[in-house]
Amino acid sequence: MRFLGVAFPPKSSLRYEAELDTTQANVLSLRVDGMIFSCDLMRAEISIPVGNLPIRIKLPDGWVFVVERSPELSQWLKSQRKIGWLDKLESNLFGWLISIVVCIAVIIGGYTHALPWVSEKVVLALPDAVAVELGEQTLEMLSSASEEWRDSELPEAQQAAIRQRVKSNLTSLEPLPYPVEIVFRSSTMGANAFALPGGKVVLLDELVQLAKTPQQLDSIILHEIGHIHHRHMMKRLVHSSILSVGVALLTGESSGVIDNLAGLGVFFLSAGHSRDAENEADLFAKQAMLTIYGTSEPMAEMFELFHQQESIEIPKWLSSHPDFDQRIQAARD
Repeated sequence: MRFLGVAFPPKSSLRYEAELDTTQANVLSLRVDGMIFSCDLMRAEISIPVGNLPIRIKLPDGWVFVVERSPELSQWLKSQRKIGWLDKLESNLFGWLISIVVCIAVIIGGYTHALPWVSEKVVLALPDAVAVELGEQTLEMLSSASEEWRDSELPEAQQAAIRQRVKSNLTSLEPLPYPVEIVFRSSTMGANAFALPGGKVVLLDELVQLAKTPQQLDSIILHEIGHIHHRHMMKRLVHSSILSVGVALLTGESSGVIDNLAGLGVFFLSAGHSRDAENEADLFAKQAMLTIYGTSEPMAEMFELFHQQESIEIPKWLSSHPDFDQRIQAARD
């Protein structure tokens, strides 16, 4: 067989039209610009076929011959036992199915087991000062960038009483990775509270006003302290960062469409881990309430108050929080 392609001289980028002659047994003859370069077939370096990529044949004297794939070339390569694993796989439907299943299993296993494990190890290796600084910067950014974010209107005496009660409650619990700081703000977000990296717990005025008793309010504060105990904010930050980079690497693009799809994908994938974190924080708060007050009923009552305030029913698969009915029942069990 004869194959047409291009040839490159030794240590040169010059390109020549060339022909490779394989008609002689165990001999390759490269014809380039009226010259013939021959060698023993066994001494030539023939690249392993991969998909439809060109085949690269290097002669002992340094000449390189590059030829596009064709049925005739594939037949010759097969006779020389140079068919790659990808070629074999392409012709094997069962092999394709097995490969797809293996790829899916690796992706799912990496997301559900490897990624959380790596995220936790990274967070534990980071100095506590990193989380504290992130919390400071996040609070500063929210305070300066959001028009819906205002200073608290609660009386100073009431704020001080809540801080003192939290400080007293913490003496009954195991040590936390960071000192807890209660920050009061007012917002149009409604009754809410959330923890920031580094130990800050932000309480909105509307939440304080919604709680009917100090115990009800404490149950939500303890829930946020549960996030601090488990380092959920830092884990999610590291987890989302790794996931975002992974999605970008898999797509290989940075177009607007790909960015939007990747962003939605990261959001949906992160939601499951958020629900797990909420369940862990609920369990921490329940056990803390039992330790401090001997009952977790105020926690169930607070969830009922939240439930009554819901104006829009959010689908479970879209919500980052567990279903309120389940949370109420878990608090009372």
